Amino acid sequence: MSYSESQPKSATYSDNQSKTVAILNPKIDTPKLMNAVGHTTQGLSFKVSKNLNLLEYKFNADWSQPASISLFPYILLEAKNNNQLKTLHRAVSDTQILHNVFTETMLGSSADQQMEQTLIANPDDLIYFCIVLFGTAEELTPLTRKFSVFKG
Repeated sequence: MSYSESQPKSATYSDNQSKTVAILNPKIDTPKLMNAVGHTTQGLSFKVSKNLNLLEYKFNADWSQPASISLFPYILLEAKNNNQLKTLHRAVSDTQILHNVFTETMLGSSADQQMEQTLIANPDDLIYFCIVLFGTAEELTPLTRKFSVFKG
């Protein structure tokens, strides 16, 4: 039996006062996209560390450090196109919602090169890989309801 088969189909996760939502560009190659999600989530974690309510999952073994997992859900959604991500970025930039983005300009041979590319890029020309948001359902649902579940 697979993990998904062992989970109740109708169960709703109860600890959903807040959530992290990553909206991905499905047109980006999966390895690049997963790299972007990792970097973007790690950056956002720094901004929201006190709000994530991290729990320690201890293992019944002496060889492992506990795993730190957020109490709150982490949801992967996908945009239809780059323009949806650009529009979302503009919308959240005008709010207090904690967010982080990853664009094509953040790829390069060094961090200095990536930061320079990002600084001089025309915002209208940016190719978004993902946007990760953290907030309450009341804050995020109006912004994310048009996106579908990421299918990979």
